[in-house]
Amino acid sequence: MCEILQEAKRRRNKIQKAVISWASSNMRNFPWRKERDPYKTLVTEILLRRTTASAVFRIYEKFFARYSTIDRLANAEEEELKALLSTIGYHVQRAKILKEISTFLVQKYGGEIPRTLEELLKIPHVGPYISRAILSFCYGVPAAVVDSNVERIIRRMFSNHLTEKAPLKLIQKIADTLVPKREHTIYNFGLLDLGALVCRYGSPSCIKCPLRHSCDYGHKQFTMNCFEAKAILRTKLQKH
Repeated sequence: MCEILQEAKRRRNKIQKAVISWASSNMRNFPWRKERDPYKTLVTEILLRRTTASAVFRIYEKFFARYSTIDRLANAEEEELKALLSTIGYHVQRAKILKEISTFLVQKYGGEIPRTLEELLKIPHVGPYISRAILSFCYGVPAAVVDSNVERIIRRMFSNHLTEKAPLKLIQKIADTLVPKREHTIYNFGLLDLGALVCRYGSPSCIKCPLRHSCDYGHKQFTMNCFEAKAILRTKLQKH
């Protein structure tokens, strides 16, 4: 573990600069990304589960106009909540989850959202990803946000040092090593979008990736492409 964390430290500055530079021009523009309200961030992350950002966008303004505070959400009629959520799917479970979270926070924290990772992880249905998103996006804490997209990027970047079965705990440690102390919000958004738009699951676009020079997987793809191009050129020359 120490070896790979040292390797992450060695590449850190280059990775940070590449992600932040790319994000400044390519980061997706969603209304919830302009928010620094931990309540809205928490709820939005629940809304985004098992659905698309475009689906959430369609109900975003209406949802927070109706449930503008955590107390209003905790006191919401569950059937009314289900009806509002019906257009984004998973609405029965989602309504139940939102009610459980809001009721818990009102009863245990007086409607406030905790400010530490330890306390955030006590909230029902809230895991490391949402907890760290709240810390980075709302409280200015340099926490590394790791979802499936970011996990994929890290596994590819350090594929020469990681086994396929490397645990998520190790991926999180690498992410924690890489996250900048400043500009961590744009960095986190940038990594999330890189995974969604460029370093995709089935067909990564390594040639367009700002991390290709810091990525083990990208280097392999570049080498492979060069080898194939040379082979094609050699074949053409032999025919002539």
